[in-house]
Amino acid sequence: MENIKRQLDELVARYELEPELCCDIYVEGNTDKHLIEWFLSEQGVQDFAVYEIETINIPMAKLSEMKLNDSHRSRVIALTLEMQNQLSVTPKHLTGIADKDFDGLFEQHYECEYLLFTDYTSMEMYLFNEKVITKFLHLVVGVSKIQAHEILSHLSPMLENLFLTRATNEALQLGMTWLSFERCCKMKNQAIEFETKTFIERYLNKNNQLVQKTLFMKKREELRLQSESLLERRCKIRGHDFIDVLHWYIKHFLPKARKNAYNIEVIRGSLLGCVEVEDLRQEGLFKRLRDRLDRTDFS
Repeated sequence: MENIKRQLDELVARYELEPELCCDIYVEGNTDKHLIEWFLSEQGVQDFAVYEIETINIPMAKLSEMKLNDSHRSRVIALTLEMQNQLSVTPKHLTGIADKDFDGLFEQHYECEYLLFTDYTSMEMYLFNEKVITKFLHLVVGVSKIQAHEILSHLSPMLENLFLTRATNEALQLGMTWLSFERCCKMKNQAIEFETKTFIERYLNKNNQLVQKTLFMKKREELRLQSESLLERRCKIRGHDFIDVLHWYIKHFLPKARKNAYNIEVIRGSLLGCVEVEDLRQEGLFKRLRDRLDRTDFS
């Protein structure tokens, strides 16, 4: 039986008429849901529920009205903004968590008391650190030929290039379909050689946008200069790109018999399993979330 999505007016009634409900948290997807549930459970928080945003019907007309694109992230933002507009009281138990995405680069801000953002571009970027990667190398893939800090150093330039290319597509509102990077990169002495110009040309060509190349490159350079003000590299790397490139990269260090043992979802899940709750406690998002829940007196 197909799951029935809840409507916005149902949620308004829910929070207006039943103020003593447990804490409801809305997130973009499955990975976010499981990470938040685990973190709060480890903190001893009770009587909370985490929902994926796809369980709520957010009409395209509502996204258009708010000048938001069609994505899970936009739906989380739209939900919290709509609740802020519609509710006559301020329910402490309502929270939406969305990826920061390109907001740091584009200097985009949302004024909403129900909305929290990741500290970096996405939830996956909490996995982008030496401690997590070191544990992953030792306990998951059993690789000792390279250290975590070297992997992060080798991956970062390419990942930042991919982020800029994605950001340019977003800024120009071209709506292009993404292109796999694998034909445009190779390994040399553990470093990645990425053919940025070739990738961009193939990306534009795939989407019948080669005519926009001059404009695209000009805008991309503008964004590159803007990105220099973002000192935290995790604010200029896309989480999905990090997982994809790490998956491609780490296979070069695995014996032939094990190269196909780790698909992208296994890599993502394994990295999540390497996160320590105490490290998450130090991050801004998780501090803010815990502070909000402490104020509800539900734990």
